[in-house]
Amino acid sequence: MSPRSILSSPRHLSWWWALPLLAGLFVVEYLFFVQLRSGQWADQAAFVGWTQWWPRTKILDPMREFLDLLPWICAGMSGIFLLYRVIRDRSFLRAALAVAAVAAALLSTQLLKHLLLERPDFNFGTVGNSFPSGHTTVAAASMGLMYLISPPKLRPVVQPIAWIFAAVTGLATLVCGWHRPSDIAGGFMIAAFWLVLVSAILQRIQPLGPVVRESGWSRKTGATCLVLWVLVLAASMWLPHPHIQRIPDILLITYAVLGLVHVTVASLIASLCLRSVVTGPMRKPQV
Repeated sequence: MSPRSILSSPRHLSWWWALPLLAGLFVVEYLFFVQLRSGQWADQAAFVGWTQWWPRTKILDPMREFLDLLPWICAGMSGIFLLYRVIRDRSFLRAALAVAAVAAALLSTQLLKHLLLERPDFNFGTVGNSFPSGHTTVAAASMGLMYLISPPKLRPVVQPIAWIFAAVTGLATLVCGWHRPSDIAGGFMIAAFWLVLVSAILQRIQPLGPVVRESGWSRKTGATCLVLWVLVLAASMWLPHPHIQRIPDILLITYAVLGLVHVTVASLIASLCLRSVVTGPMRKPQV
């Protein structure tokens, strides 16, 4: 056996590291961008920037129609994958646990948004709590389900397609004026948390893939996204916070870009956390 060959050699404790990371990011998102005045201001400024510019384009109505149809689109796509997996494996275990993860994510989002979490009113036009985003949770959970139940050979194709669909959905809720960046990030974190939990359980009772080659790109990308996420928080804290209705154009554009980066890195972090558990922790075999 070549010393460079990499076999999947699971270290069970390593399957769970993504859970506290996702939970911690979710808590920081809520405490900083919802509960803290400066964070909520920055979140609202990004929201205002996009909602002021995007309605001038001609694709606002098609995007809203897409969001209205989103639950049906996700149900159809994930249903096809579930049916394929059940027929192929003649087993309901993986499909049942994947569906349970999606259901838990959707239920958690609704409970948190409507019953447990509150948004203070700092007079920024943010009346009512919208954290986390239900549409983003639906898209991210459905796409994560497709990745989880895909055969190992199809995962390199399914993952980028699923991520693009979920990320575009999150961005669509931002530019259409439905959700702020933190709402969308929270939806990604909740969906990934439950899917990671189910994936870790499955790795113990039904390994998700036999052999996986080592790749450093996902770790480097994940680390880069975490750095960018911290920079978004820092910029949101230290950039000027004028009156929410009198933001200079250049500053509004800056916050709009921060919102775009915020949503994109949150979606990548969630996706890579799930990937790290589905492919399984790896180490070089002892020589």
